[in-house]
Amino acid sequence: MQINRQVYDSLHEINAVLGELCTLALQERQDIVEINLAGLDERRIAIEKLLGRTGDLNAQIASQIGSACDALGLIGEKTLSSLITDLLKPERDSYSALQKSVRANSVAAKNNLLINQALMKDSLAFTNYSLQTFTGILKASSSGTYGQQGRFIDTIDQPRIICKEI
Repeated sequence: MQINRQVYDSLHEINAVLGELCTLALQERQDIVEINLAGLDERRIAIEKLLGRTGDLNAQIASQIGSACDALGLIGEKTLSSLITDLLKPERDSYSALQKSVRANSVAAKNNLLINQALMKDSLAFTNYSLQTFTGILKASSSGTYGQQGRFIDTIDQPRIICKEI
């Protein structure tokens, strides 16, 4: 049946997109670890495009599955699983294998993107902590450092990175 073939082809396409998304997510993780900002920006753009493509394919597949279920006269929930149960044996096996592959690639892509998100959050938190630490150390106000007539005042309560030079 032609409509079943469209569903199968679309599932293959989304499976390929999800596989590519996994690859890009792993490359993005390497960019995060290596602090490769240019590569990270390129990966972000590519991942956004793939996520947009995945959304389009999801809508397309849902519509195709609905049409295929209607063509087969299925009533009730119009899902890929209900469509697969109504197919003949050789076609059912290939659809089931493809469904498992899409599910596995989807989970892998989601997990890789979540790991990258956690890495970025931790990196930003560490950077903020470091900035706050060094800001506190390097904070030097001229009113507390120099007294009247330009004489240096030695303050003990705050650490300074100054060699007592005037």
